[in-house]
Amino acid sequence: MQRVRLTYEAVFLSALAVLSCFAGVTSGAQSSLDVLDRSDLEEGQKLFRVHCARCHGMKGQGGEGANLNRPRLKHVTDDETLIQILSSGIPGTGMPGTRGPGEKGLLQIAGYVRSLGRLPREIPPGDAARGRVIYATKGGCPACHIVNGSGTGIGPELSDVGQRRGLEYLKESLLAPGANQPSRQGIAAYLAVRLKTGAGLIEGMRVNEDAFSIQIRDLDGTIHSFDKREIEELEKVFGHSLMPAYRIVLAEEELADVVSYLMSLKGES
Repeated sequence: MQRVRLTYEAVFLSALAVLSCFAGVTSGAQSSLDVLDRSDLEEGQKLFRVHCARCHGMKGQGGEGANLNRPRLKHVTDDETLIQILSSGIPGTGMPGTRGPGEKGLLQIAGYVRSLGRLPREIPPGDAARGRVIYATKGGCPACHIVNGSGTGIGPELSDVGQRRGLEYLKESLLAPGANQPSRQGIAAYLAVRLKTGAGLIEGMRVNEDAFSIQIRDLDGTIHSFDKREIEELEKVFGHSLMPAYRIVLAEEELADVVSYLMSLKGES
């Protein structure tokens, strides 16, 4: 573990060195981040770990939040947009704004995030072509997930999961699917629900809920709406996933292949 950590730190420091070479080269800075030096980026890393790592991972490789170890981010068109997102968040998503670090701190975090896009891409641990076959035939994955329009959508869509999530997150999602549940604005996005009415028991994922009703999608993908007055028992199972732990379904090599397939999904149709 120590060896891996040192390797990452060495790569990160190399990225900082490259960025430092570009800082201030042009007369008339094109970006607020061009004036940052190596010490700013190191401070940005520290601030990132305090304010951002809970969702994006300690190395920015994805978790509840997006994988930042890539040159292009979905909502970021330029450095100024990145700074604005850090300050104000992204409406309609789980990405909040933060003003705690102050103006200088936000610039330092933005510089660090930009440096993550210059780190080497993660190497898939297996064969993506084999993983695609396993995904489609052995794990039952299309019964819950959509990829490029194919499958059932009870679970998260995976068409661009390779852009949004890093290797370690994808591996953990297969081995311990309940460990990192995605959320939107602090509310669990895929909350498992079991309820009982006079018609019987039903289990699925919560789609929506208010004070008077709840809608859930069952394991076949059908959406049901219930008036809460007709519900006899309602159990919300936090930290639980309807997805099985694939360590008991797939061999280690097969898991590596499926992870590699998921890493290859970049949103292309």
